[in-house]
Amino acid sequence: MYKYVKRALLAALLGLMIFCGGCGLESAEGLLLLPKVPSEYMQLQEQLNGILATGASYAVAEAGTNRQPVQLVDIDGDGTDEALAFFQREDGSYQVHAFRQEDERYVPIGAAEGFGSTLRAIYYPACGSGGQLALALCWGFDQNGAYGMTVYGFEEDGLRMLLDIQYADVLIEDLDGNGTAELIFAVWDAATGLYSARGYQLQNGQYRQIFETALCLEIRSVIGMTAGRLSSRETAVFIDSAATMGGYVTDMICWDGKTAINRTIDPTSGSGSATWRGAAAACRDMNGDGLPEIPVSHVFERETSEVEARYRLDWVDYGAGRESEVVVSTFYVPGEYWYLIWPGAWGDDVRAEKSRTAYAEQTNFYVEDEEDREILLSIRVFNSDKREISANLARRFHILADNANGIYCDTVPEHVENNSYRLTEEMVEAAFHPIETNWRTEEY
Repeated sequence: MYKYVKRALLAALLGLMIFCGGCGLESAEGLLLLPKVPSEYMQLQEQLNGILATGASYAVAEAGTNRQPVQLVDIDGDGTDEALAFFQREDGSYQVHAFRQEDERYVPIGAAEGFGSTLRAIYYPACGSGGQLALALCWGFDQNGAYGMTVYGFEEDGLRMLLDIQYADVLIEDLDGNGTAELIFAVWDAATGLYSARGYQLQNGQYRQIFETALCLEIRSVIGMTAGRLSSRETAVFIDSAATMGGYVTDMICWDGKTAINRTIDPTSGSGSATWRGAAAACRDMNGDGLPEIPVSHVFERETSEVEARYRLDWVDYGAGRESEVVVSTFYVPGEYWYLIWPGAWGDDVRAEKSRTAYAEQTNFYVEDEEDREILLSIRVFNSDKREISANLARRFHILADNANGIYCDTVPEHVENNSYRLTEEMVEAAFHPIETNWRTEEY
């Protein structure tokens, strides 16, 4: 713990030196003094100033957690942090300069260049069980979701390129548990317009392709990737995508260490329509067993309302080597950040209807016959920009949740004609769940 606290404090001091360089403090009695900066950081700053003097400027990644222009990272796993500084030159190209500590001084390891319209993200993939890391720089090329990644390894004589690839999305994950991360890319073929999943593994100091398998025909754009273990103990990569015909689909790539198979694609047509849904829902663990499930539209064949077709989802476990299984059914509303576990007693008899007022979104669940409609549950989401107004209105109802996305309330009638459909407040509280945003993909 001390190591990470020290790293954070030193990074803060270095950041202060970077962004406040040239600022002065007027000496006066009673003013607080800045903490003393270790000499090695002053010496490092002098080297960085030399790079800035060439006309370069500090570069900051657009996304991800590694967004500082100067980062302290233990690259070689020896317990001592190296320093990496990121710059953009006057011609628009990018540079990264790496330094190691020797005798309380930072000594240059080497530099590498990259070319892209933006520096999108910076990653440090694990490349050894001893804590060694590589450097992965992600580049933005255009507004249509085309990215590139350049991966560098650190050697005694400098940085060496290990991989350079264009991609639509990437997952960095240790799939086989050996301490080295695999790189899994969703790749678009400009000639065919189709997507594939391509995996790379570090072998003998170089990233080598270990598999490539087709993704479904319906993909318009990839929105997220995640990995998980199936109940069969195979490793799977889940690739969620926006579909060309609207809605969303998921490809599930199973990898046994030798062969990769897409288990949600139709082997004859190449279609992934079996995983289609209208709502922007990504695969996730819905029942707490540690295994991701894939959301699939509940209604395909029977006549239904637009609201049901969009928000009624079945979460399916596509286990390898056996039939798929529905784990749970939901009414899933990503735009309002909530979902309801669909009561088993409701079956397909209960319908849903949505409406909006000045301060709230409302969803009514009901049954009806030719003569009457009976509401079984109403859920309101107060999400006014004026929080005080929302809070005052919400006090009239039973509150299920209160967070940054809104105040969630429900109304349960005391009596319903068909008692088998009736819910209690306790049942609603158990079935209702807020949706947490996945900030990596900005999907839900």
